Amino acid sequence: MEKRKAQPGSDELLRFLAPVYFFGLPGAGKSHCGRLAEQELGYHFHDGDAWLPEDLKASLARGEGFTPEQRDRYAEAIVEQIAEAKAVEAAARCEAARPIAVAQATFKRRHRNMIRAVHPDLVFVWVQSGEQARLTRLRERNHLVDEELGVRMARDFEPPQDGEECLVLQNGVGEDPESEADLVQRLRGLLQYRHPPSEALPEMEQPLQCLN
Repeated sequence: MEKRKAQPGSDELLRFLAPVYFFGLPGAGKSHCGRLAEQELGYHFHDGDAWLPEDLKASLARGEGFTPEQRDRYAEAIVEQIAEAKAVEAAARCEAARPIAVAQATFKRRHRNMIRAVHPDLVFVWVQSGEQARLTRLRERNHLVDEELGVRMARDFEPPQDGEECLVLQNGVGEDPESEADLVQRLRGLLQYRHPPSEALPEMEQPLQCLN
């Protein structure tokens, strides 16, 4: 995979990008959005599924969901892995350092809040998609979470409530007339602002509120 797509002014653009955390239902396109953020905006993408402990991978392979204890332990691992990923970027030379993008379903509010408490600079993006497109992706992809398991796991998802800071990204790729270029444009609009938020923001949606 191309790690970073060169484009005019891309180094300058990185100064305006906050680290981002894509979450949402299985098949919504979280990892796809993360890869686009890497290819088009210069992020360093980390697929949270790569951080799954072995016993959680085994549960998925058996067609099972996660126990509360497994979810808690996985959330703790994500906190640690994000810290390590940030440390790697911080150790890079200024011109090589990149903001990170993470994709993981993170169904439970308490776990999103746990991650947010340790990494308050993360911008949480709730990736949404039409139900048919989402199920089609689950059916067609080669992944531990297939359509049947994805449907069952989705029942455990806790949507953000008032007061939970996040952005909403509609991923309609594959749903006519949506195109990948449209998704990239929306990604750029959501994520391209100066961070930390205490600094002046461009004229666009306020970044830290749950909105469509």
